[in-house]
Amino acid sequence: MSENVPEFIITRRLAAPIERVFAAWAEPEQMVQWSGPPGAKVEIVEGEMAEGHSTISRSTSEQMPEMYTLALWREIAPHSRIAWEQSFCDEQGNKIMPPFFDAWPLTLLTTVDFAAKDGETEITLRWTPIEYSEKALAEFVRQMAGMKQGWGGSFDKLDAFLA
Repeated sequence: MSENVPEFIITRRLAAPIERVFAAWAEPEQMVQWSGPPGAKVEIVEGEMAEGHSTISRSTSEQMPEMYTLALWREIAPHSRIAWEQSFCDEQGNKIMPPFFDAWPLTLLTTVDFAAKDGETEITLRWTPIEYSEKALAEFVRQMAGMKQGWGGSFDKLDAFLA
């Protein structure tokens, strides 16, 4: 990525073997049980989670309006990496701005790397804007602390799911 494009990075170590952690990310029926912020329910409403394919998922929560996410799956390398292009979208899969920001990158590259560490698994998630305006980049940088909390909450749910 270009040097001037900010990147959000978060790392977490989970007390589960790499095969189990990878499956929790790569198998849709597992992924929907823990992904999203605390209190959110996620379901895949359309598509296939496979390289070169896309999915549309819906998130519902009492704290937020119903939201849809478009994912274009770039790489699913067993026990190593999952990467996808991620955008907010409408029910038909058309990219849109999220309802809670005036500006936000239209598309983010999400990359999750998995590493086995003494029977546990370290995951490193990177979020890199790939379709954006300068205003959207500025908002992305402003929201990094919130992203750390948001992803941290998702990782807490993943930790509980794996237990």
